[in-house]
Amino acid sequence: MRDVLETERLILREIGKADLPILFRIFGDAESMRFYPRAKSFEETEAWFEKLAFLSYEEHGFGLWGIVEKVTGELVGDCGITLQPTPNGLEPEIGYHLRREWLGRGYAAEAAAACRDFGMGGLGFARIVSIVSPENIPSLRVAARIHQRWEIYRTVTAAGAQVDRFLFISERDASDADGQDASTRVAMVEAAALLSMRRRETES
Repeated sequence: MRDVLETERLILREIGKADLPILFRIFGDAESMRFYPRAKSFEETEAWFEKLAFLSYEEHGFGLWGIVEKVTGELVGDCGITLQPTPNGLEPEIGYHLRREWLGRGYAAEAAAACRDFGMGGLGFARIVSIVSPENIPSLRVAARIHQRWEIYRTVTAAGAQVDRFLFISERDASDADGQDASTRVAMVEAAALLSMRRRETES
């Protein structure tokens, strides 16, 4: 399997079929998938990576990649770039998932930042985004750290519910939003997420 990116502590490489049982530890785990409608079956996990990894590699030259910790050589999750619908149409989006035992080490932000730089450098994207639900505070913090700015938009879920989504944005020709540092962005995003969740409670 081809290595794609390398950071200080991680290697991002293409995912193979043999990786699916390990990745299923994430997608089949209810706690890891608490910000999704539900945990996935193994067959659903396989279909997920068929679309967002294997076919995406062939069609686009990018997709979800495996995150491998250099020290142990262990596959700890996935992170990569896929095309996702936003209010601006299909856009390259950075997403990630980590096994629970590997959370809290900064690996998500390290891998996502590498994908951002590769997307706007090696892949030539002028703009790259991340989409996060307001309830997913850990991912909001990661996205606020690696992206320049954010917007909130409303969309409709497959179940027909109207929900808010945070759209984090990095643009090749833009500077950091108003000179804000990452910690400031994180604090502002957390406050905005709290307001969004309170508004949803009021509406329901």
